[in-house]
Amino acid sequence: MASRRVEVERETLEDRWLLEAQTARNLEALAFEQAGDLEQAIALYERNVAEAFPGDLPYGRLVMLYERSGALDEAERVLRRAIEVFEGSRRRTAADRRATVRVFKNRLKLLTKRRTA
Repeated sequence: MASRRVEVERETLEDRWLLEAQTARNLEALAFEQAGDLEQAIALYERNVAEAFPGDLPYGRLVMLYERSGALDEAERVLRRAIEVFEGSRRRTAADRRATVRVFKNRLKLLTKRRTA
């Protein structure tokens, strides 16, 4: 039987620092939301989305905030970005990736229906 070499992506120290900074930003954004400062919360979530944060929190929160304010183009943009990020993610199991992508695709489908109704 031929042996296969499996390459494992190793997390660098820089990757770890970035993830910690992004997680801190998410917590700060949640605090801004609770304080009613949605502009600051959106700015922090947007930065994490731009940096392809590997967790779903900033994407889901942004979509909710944009939908509530009627900014449906922005909500759609964030949903498409989430799908792109999670389809390419290697931090999650294949099953978890599929489930997360399915959730965002379903939200995108609902948003699209809402826009055409």
